Amino acid sequence: MLTQEDLQAISLLIKNEVEPLYKKIDNMESRLDKVDSRLDKVDSRLDKIEETLEEVKEDGQITRDVTNSIGEWIEFYFGKEKPFPLDKDEIDEQEKILKMFD
Repeated sequence: MLTQEDLQAISLLIKNEVEPLYKKIDNMESRLDKVDSRLDKVDSRLDKIEETLEEVKEDGQITRDVTNSIGEWIEFYFGKEKPFPLDKDEIDEQEKILKMFD
């Protein structure tokens, strides 16, 4: 049968073997905490990027709508006199006319 001294010696041996494992686990937890912190920052930056992209999409849609409206307006009021788009010859002719006024 084991004596009290034997049990204490076994306990000390186990403690000595397990202690480095605890230290490694503590180090791993510390490193994981740092990774979590960095991931939180990445998430924050991604959220900002998503917000910016949504604004760009919205602005693009507004620009597209306005451009289409302007095109429709030009076509309605000037389509018969000056069809859109002008061909290359028409552009050259208009440039010559404008140069005469310089």
